[in-house]
Amino acid sequence: MNINTDYLEKVRRMAALYTRQKTSDLLDGSFSSRQHGRSLDFDDLREYRPGDEVGDIDWKSSSRTNKILVRRYFAEKKHNVLFVCDNGVKMSGDTPAGEAKAELALAILGVSAYLFDKQGVNYAMALSDDRGNTITRFMSGAMHLEGLLSEYKKALNGGEPVHSLRQTLEKVSDTFSRRMILVVITDKEGLAEIDEILVRRLALKNDVYIFKLEDAYLTTPDAFDIQANRWEDPFLTMDERLHREELAQRADMDAQAERLMTPHRVLFRNISREEEIVDALAELFRRRKGGMRA
Repeated sequence: MNINTDYLEKVRRMAALYTRQKTSDLLDGSFSSRQHGRSLDFDDLREYRPGDEVGDIDWKSSSRTNKILVRRYFAEKKHNVLFVCDNGVKMSGDTPAGEAKAELALAILGVSAYLFDKQGVNYAMALSDDRGNTITRFMSGAMHLEGLLSEYKKALNGGEPVHSLRQTLEKVSDTFSRRMILVVITDKEGLAEIDEILVRRLALKNDVYIFKLEDAYLTTPDAFDIQANRWEDPFLTMDERLHREELAQRADMDAQAERLMTPHRVLFRNISREEEIVDALAELFRRRKGGMRA
């Protein structure tokens, strides 16, 4: 697949489908964000958390409730968006629906960046390829989007990345002090690298969204293990008991991820089909419209 105007047109069609199905008012106006700051409009109260400004404590409300409450402020502000894109051989497989993971990863990047672009938001991409970590400039526009898609496609078709997804996320956390929206595109192996310590670091300053591309099951006919470069034994792939165990393991992994992400208000969604990207992005944009809570 060449990244060209035809592919960008495909991105625009998918975005149009999104606005028709999920109502276009989700894209009207700028995204909102919740921040601290006395010059901003008061929004509501929440319980104090380590790192909050002492000056934001509402002492009257705190005395009435016997809890330390801080004032939260609402501002219309356009954040920078950073896409953290996983790659490597593992991303060259298929999903359970038979769709290519690499194509879905590009579609997630393309459609979500296009929709952010429509809001006038600047966005960039962070990834690790066979040369090391790369973080592009924050920009917007069709040429910028085309450049990111080309760079990501090259990484997906290239060699193994020098750094793991975790190392790339740690670099992002260490590099940027300003608040951003982080959109992480990965799979179950990448998700397994994200523990509570890393989630807490990322979510402390940023709104985080994780899109996990599902892997085809090993316990299905004609299963091929890309990393081992071999066909799986048909005797094992047709074993119904093993298939149930594989389903249970994946369900348990997702449940653990939800327990890890939810307290930090990190959005986590599985993607197996192109059509599911629309629904996942609808929730992302709906939560941005309502204002994420820091």
